[in-house]
Amino acid sequence: MERLAGRYDLDSEVARGRGRTLWRGRDIILDRQVGVLLLDAGHPHSESVRRAAQRASAVEHPGLLRVIDTAEDDGRVFVVTRWLAGSALSEQLALGPLDADEAREVVASVSSALAAAAAEGVHHLVLDPRDVLLTDHGVVVVGIGVRAALEGVRVNEDAEEVDAWRIGALLYAALTAKWPGYSCAGLLGAPVVGGRVARPRQVRAGVPSDIDEVAWRALHPDVAEPLDSPKAIAAALHALAQPESRAPEPERLSGAVWRWLGLLLVLTLFSVGAVLVAWQFWQSSERPDDPAGSATTSPQTSPGATSTPDDGGESGPLPIRRATAFDPSGDNTENDSDTALAIDGDLTTEWTTVTYASRNLGGLKPGVGLELAIGRERSVVGVELRLVGRGSDLQVWAARPTTDPKGAPPATPDPTDPLSGYRKLASVRGASDLVSLRFSPPVTTDRVLIWFTALPASDDGYQGGVIEAQVLS
Repeated sequence: MERLAGRYDLDSEVARGRGRTLWRGRDIILDRQVGVLLLDAGHPHSESVRRAAQRASAVEHPGLLRVIDTAEDDGRVFVVTRWLAGSALSEQLALGPLDADEAREVVASVSSALAAAAAEGVHHLVLDPRDVLLTDHGVVVVGIGVRAALEGVRVNEDAEEVDAWRIGALLYAALTAKWPGYSCAGLLGAPVVGGRVARPRQVRAGVPSDIDEVAWRALHPDVAEPLDSPKAIAAALHALAQPESRAPEPERLSGAVWRWLGLLLVLTLFSVGAVLVAWQFWQSSERPDDPAGSATTSPQTSPGATSTPDDGGESGPLPIRRATAFDPSGDNTENDSDTALAIDGDLTTEWTTVTYASRNLGGLKPGVGLELAIGRERSVVGVELRLVGRGSDLQVWAARPTTDPKGAPPATPDPTDPLSGYRKLASVRGASDLVSLRFSPPVTTDRVLIWFTALPASDDGYQGGVIEAQVLS
């Protein structure tokens, strides 16, 4: 049995990922079980993980999995947390959505916890249903600060806005069992209508208008009164009318949830044994959003909408004739010689933007993109993207057909209105490296534009890009 720093015995390996292992251990000084994330010597994010763990350890809140210790042993950084048994929210949503009261309680707890962390300058940045654990201690968020560092996602000036969007997405998922815009944590992507994700009420009948509005305001920073911080979302959820049957304690689940969860946990304990709440977080820093699964499903449609493949039933990836850098607001060049690498089928090659001084492209332009030409006008139902880095804000636009009364894109885009002649289909903030989007209803176009409005951090600045892109019919 190995002992770290003369204090933590590594009892049993729980999970193994690229460059790291998770152990159930024991703190021999305090005689208690702990979880230990152990990074291999030379892990590329060791130092940032250690610093993030140090910052996270200063945040005390019952809704956060507490970081107990972090140090280095024989060149290997490790992070120690409490050891708790529980079930991830993603497991519950795999069986179906919560009712509105339960969703409100769970997400109110999460937003309160992240608001407390934000007050100490600590942020999650990559929250999804796998990071929300239902335990006998209530709702617990894992990975605050540390998981983003493990995945190479850096804190920027819009960190609270990113967390707010993630909380809004979590509320959306709790209400509909779908993730807004793209597949995530085993959930299919929600329908996209007119360039925006459909409201929860459009996806699932019976969602109350007040909680639907909270989700909408959290997901869309351009609405009249956006909820752009965890604190604002927590206040909005706590302000909703509370039926007498709802438990007054926002950090706890209602009795109905506990009865349901109790059965789930009994079955889980019998089948696989107790689960460390941190396991869902630590087990894989990559945590792909399952694009392969979503790519084989039928396109998601809004109520009453239908999707019809063009040309007698064709479906699947369309051949991309050409990829072109799109930089009308700059100097019309953006690593143009590498654009074909985004459609060559090779995951070891990529097209990237140039490097900028800040996340918002140095404030120099509204965005930069990669245009994918599919030849003649076709019916398009979605895109699959493997991105460079994590944390891009991006939009997907389609060139309007030549017959569109609003006009197709001009031959030379106007730098002051670069997206004139395009139709917005979808948007994603803080994207993972794997993005799967579906459009409902399908759109007819001959070109799809991947438009980056904010870029992830790189070694010497901010840079985004596309490793591989597919356009789906």
